[in-house]
Amino acid sequence: MRETLQRENSTSRPLIGLSSIVLALTFIPLIYLVIRAAEKPGEQIIELLFRQRTLEIIATTAIILIAVVLINVLIGTLIATGIHFVRLPYAHLLIIPMILPLAIPSYVFTYTWLALIPRLSGILGAIFILVLTTLPYMMLSVVIALRRLDTGLIEVARTLGLSKVSILLRVIVPQIRGAISAGSLLSGLYVLSDFGAVSLLNVTTLTVSIQNLFKSTYDRSGAAIMALILVLASTVFITLESGLKRKQESESATRRSGTKHLRINNSSAKITLLVLVGLYTAIAVFVPVSVLLSRFFSNAVPINWGELLSAAISTVTIAASGAALALLFSLPLGALIAQGNNRFSIFAERAVLISHALPGVVVGLALVSLGSKLGPLYQSTALLAFAYAILFLAKAVAAMSNSLQLVSPAVKEAAATLGKDRAAIARTVTFPIAFPSIALGTLLVFLTAMKELPATLMLRPIGMETLATQVWSYAAVSKFNEAAPYALLLILIAAVPTFLLSLPREALDRTKSSVRDLQLGESR
Repeated sequence: MRETLQRENSTSRPLIGLSSIVLALTFIPLIYLVIRAAEKPGEQIIELLFRQRTLEIIATTAIILIAVVLINVLIGTLIATGIHFVRLPYAHLLIIPMILPLAIPSYVFTYTWLALIPRLSGILGAIFILVLTTLPYMMLSVVIALRRLDTGLIEVARTLGLSKVSILLRVIVPQIRGAISAGSLLSGLYVLSDFGAVSLLNVTTLTVSIQNLFKSTYDRSGAAIMALILVLASTVFITLESGLKRKQESESATRRSGTKHLRINNSSAKITLLVLVGLYTAIAVFVPVSVLLSRFFSNAVPINWGELLSAAISTVTIAASGAALALLFSLPLGALIAQGNNRFSIFAERAVLISHALPGVVVGLALVSLGSKLGPLYQSTALLAFAYAILFLAKAVAAMSNSLQLVSPAVKEAAATLGKDRAAIARTVTFPIAFPSIALGTLLVFLTAMKELPATLMLRPIGMETLATQVWSYAAVSKFNEAAPYALLLILIAAVPTFLLSLPREALDRTKSSVRDLQLGESR
């Protein structure tokens, strides 16, 4: 035991050192905001915070946030529960049309619906678009949690004569409360950070206000103060979700896993599920794609194929660079968090979440100021890739830590007894088992980076355009036909990682089990 502890301590020290460097890099934007905000006199800060316009902006942001999260909780939980429990042939395939909207950015949703309904605007329009965009996060989170239900509790509830509604509210929902809170967190952070949809719909939220202050008046201290408000709101949201998660974990400590899968063979339940899935697929997939195709084929302006190809190559290249950098940054953090609940790992996990709460406009604002002092790095693809890595590091860290936790310590100990060193164990045991989840996490970062708009607008090199910025440039001046080719190509490219993310988890689990069995056989 003493040797094991000494070995773990010797491994943790370099991990803590590398993790500290990564955390310092991720906190650059936050440190910049504090320094920039402090340049404004105290009375001006108070005046800015409590002016009527600021209060209206905060209220608008809060209304949209609460409405989107509540709608997602209701509809996402209902659809996910139906996919899990309702007896339908190939019901698990219904998850694919529910995930496809992840390939469509919010500003593309807005552009297509504005082309269809030009008068769409305001808070209600923003709520509608953001629900379409964020509902897959809630649904995915709940579907995964439902697969770990204790079905024994459901059987007990049925023997006690509880109705299906009572079982849902009193037995199922308490078990998936943590997943609902996680889905709410993802949806809420997306709403807080969204810029494209609310800007096109003429809704002034905190992100739009920050961008306006930065561009119109160059009041960067004022923009920093508004950005800190946004960071504070995101931090409060994360803290509330973390509290619910800890409560869920403590309650599930004594819960046994379910062994029997219960299905509902009810005609009305089947019809309701198919109607909900069909309606969402229609308005979130078929309508946007059909509008884009219609605009594409009716476009009288010749397509600049060279410009289109250049934007596509820039999009894929920079997104891939950002995903690779996020993967590199996640290695020490994920390994440290996977080792256990020591103080530094807990701090690192929460710090990464706080950095994830920084919207693209905030990171862009900070790195524009920093980059202007770095000579050649200013407005370079390297700085933009670094911004992507900071923005989406939490996704990479979560994938890294979860995948490393899949590796049983017994397997590594067995390999060690056969004389393999740490490098050999990592290469032949740990990495093959963890690779599928790490790859999915990297794909998710790549997908999200492709759609990032505000940071790209602020940090892209002069003369370089991505598919996202081209869609924005044309849609902002109502040139919907010209925007269609760029939006279609963006969706087409994003559909590839989205499809891979939507593959049934059972297939991935079988892959991991096969690799684990192979490594166990080798150790024996």
